[in-house]
Parts: sequence; C-alpha cells; structure tokens
Amino acid sequence: MPTYLLHGFRWPRPLIRIHIILNNLDDAAAEWLMAPGTTRAIKSNLASTNPEITHHLPTLQFIEQYDPSDHSAEAKSQPFAYVADIVHEIKLGIDIDEVRGKGVTNDAWGAMVDLRDKFAPGEKVAWFVVVCGDTERSFPPTVQMLESSSNGMYARDGMSDVTVTNSNGYSNEVNKTKSRAQN
Repeated sequence: MPTYLLHGFRWPRPLIRIHIILNNLDDAAAEWLMAPGTTRAIKSNLASTNPEITHHLPTLQFIEQYDPSDHSAEAKSQPFAYVADIVHEIKLGIDIDEVRGKGVTNDAWGAMVDLRDKFAPGEKVAWFVVVCGDTERSFPPTVQMLESSSNGMYARDGMSDVTVTNSNGYSNEVNKTKSRAQN
C-alpha cells in the first residue's frame, strides 16, 4: 500500500460534504476525494473562488487514508481526508529530513494556512504520514457503462432478462425493458 509523507492539513469529512453541497459540486464525491472527477471539481472551484490562494499551491493534492483489509464499519468512511501541497511517497530507508528539508516556501505555507482557515478551522498545518490502499477504487459498473464498454458482454435478444458481465467479473441481472426505458 502506498504510504505518503505529506505537508498539509486534515479536512474533516462532514466539512467536505458541506463544501461540496454549498458549492454545488455535482461531480465531487465526499467519500473519495482522490477520484479524478472529484479532484478536478474541487480544484476548479478553488481556482475560481480563491485564486490568490491556489496561485501559491500549484501542486495541491487530496489524499485519503484507507486500509482495504480493514472491514470494520469505521473503515468505510474515514473521518478525514488530507489537503496537501507536498506529497512524497515513502519507500523503505528514505531520509525523512531530506524530504522535509526541501521545505515549504513562506507563500505556500501562508496559502495553506489560509486554505485551512476556510476549509477546516482548528486543524493544524503539519507533516503527516498517510497510508492509502485505495488509490484506484473499483466499483460495480452501471448497466449503461457496461453496454458502452467494449469489455462488456451482453445479450440483445428480445425483451428478456439478461446477465451483464464485465472483464472485472461483476455481473448484474438486467431487464432489457428497464434499461431501454432509461436511455
């Protein structure tokens, strides 16, 4: 699992949800900030609402902490995501002082503090170690995704129920009448 040393702050999940709702970020998923669509939506929103802050944070990233082997109810939605201006994947034997020694410019530090004050007042800007076993989340695809995918296999005979299976092994029982009505 990738492990990161990052400089930034923790963004509490309830505040993420509020930000997404108040800014009408339809393409953003509060439970998975690392998703490309979510990252684009939030960065675009920040660039339009806070250009002076984002100008000083060109490498802004969102990182999630997640252990896919943890099947507890608490592990399904972590209480925080991380907003970071420096993210470095940690390998065994890395010299942490070398990564931290590259430093954060005063402008970037100030911009990160300003962003923290807007997103997560009370959280501290600091260095964190974050383990993320969920950089590429898999999910059962929708019927429409499968029908448009060249990897999907499906029957087109009549109006009967069919099983749709993709290359990842997901299958769904689909009623052709329902799927046509949705299109």
